[in-house]
Amino acid sequence: MSERIDSLDKYYKQLNIVDWVCTILFWLNAWVSILVFFLNEYPAVREALTYFFIGTTVMFFIADNFISIYLIPSVEGKRRVHLISKSLDVPLDNEITNKYYNNDLEPSILKLGAHIFENSLFAKEVTSRMCIKERRKILIYVLIWFSALLLRTIDLEFISIISQTLFASTLLTKWLKLEYLRSKNEQIYQCLYDLFLLHKEGNVSKLSAKFLDCFVSYEAAKAYSGIKQSSKIFFEINDTYTEEWERIKENLDIK
Repeated sequence: MSERIDSLDKYYKQLNIVDWVCTILFWLNAWVSILVFFLNEYPAVREALTYFFIGTTVMFFIADNFISIYLIPSVEGKRRVHLISKSLDVPLDNEITNKYYNNDLEPSILKLGAHIFENSLFAKEVTSRMCIKERRKILIYVLIWFSALLLRTIDLEFISIISQTLFASTLLTKWLKLEYLRSKNEQIYQCLYDLFLLHKEGNVSKLSAKFLDCFVSYEAAKAYSGIKQSSKIFFEINDTYTEEWERIKENLDIK
């Protein structure tokens, strides 16, 4: 079996669809709320858009909570069980994976550490690229908000609409959680690099406890942030960072 297979992909595809719907609804709400402000002279259109806005707001609330309360924890739970199964060679589930985790270590805590090491390598790059996109988005909104504050000719109601979109929505919260996840991924990657360097040099005492600590830290960061990492970016960088992982394994003697 030479092709990459991950039976968890079907769960992530469902997650991607709901996340895409949430994104569309969020920006639709943002633009409709601004558009309504400029339609004072067209009361019928304004009223129709207001009802539309109420409907899409309720839909966004349902979809956003469905993804954060149910979908992400459910999918991450399946991934975590699968990760432990592959690391310790214990069939805790019946999911199939090929070329998702890439090392030939014997089932052990060391193998679990290698899996988290590989995951964190990809995760830090994916979240780093996601952060760049989110920073641009936040910067645009902040610039619009500051411009509206500085221009005294701008109506106060319009400023309140932008303020609500920026501060009362999930926009800033999602970005801050993403920055947190990126930072934790980078820390965990560096920690595991240092641990495997010690392992290569023959210093194996107490390493298992540290590998477990990194595993718990990695899972805790994902659970706290509740962020779905971009599958699109993952597949874009997959070949490049698979080669990087092979170089790391050779340098640190992970085999």
